[in-house]
Amino acid sequence: MEITDLSITPFKNLTPLIAQCNATIDHAIHLKNITIRQAKKGIYVLFPKSISFATPDLKKQFSSRILATYVINHCVEKRPHESLYIQLQ
Repeated sequence: MEITDLSITPFKNLTPLIAQCNATIDHAIHLKNITIRQAKKGIYVLFPKSISFATPDLKKQFSSRILATYVINHCVEKRPHESLYIQLQ
C-alpha cells in the first residue's frame, strides 16, 4: 500500500491543530480529515476513528510520510533555522 496523492492544508493560527490532510492510497482509497497536531513533544498525525490500520507499522509508515511531506512543504522554507522534533505514534 502506498500513498499516491496527499494534500495538506496548513492553518495560519498557531493552535494544537496545525494542518488538515486528505490522502489517496493506491489510487483507490480516499482518506479524509486526517489532522496534524502540535503537542509539547512535537508534531503528530491523528487519524479519524473510522480509519483502522491492520498493523501498527502500517500506521507509522503513513504517519511518517504525511509528516515528512508537511515538514518539507510547509516548515523548511519558512523556518530553516529552527529544529523540529517529530513525534511518531
